[in-house]
Amino acid sequence: MRLVANGEPIMAVARKMGISDSLIHAWRKTNDKGEKKTDQSLQQEVDSLRKQLRQSEMEREILKKAVAIFSRQT
Repeated sequence: MRLVANGEPIMAVARKMGISDSLIHAWRKTNDKGEKKTDQSLQQEVDSLRKQLRQSEMEREILKKAVAIFSRQT
């Protein structure tokens, strides 16, 4: 958002970030409605997402091991 706020074209920012320009437009629209998140709330969200990712990775590893165990028993 800072890049766009500093005058960089939305299409260029979207290309750099590997996302669609419509996503940036949606973020801007949300931001313009006054739903700004503070740095602290953003950090909390990042921390929460990292925790969820670690949990999902652990679950995936357990499932991979279970598949290996059950496939050997046939």
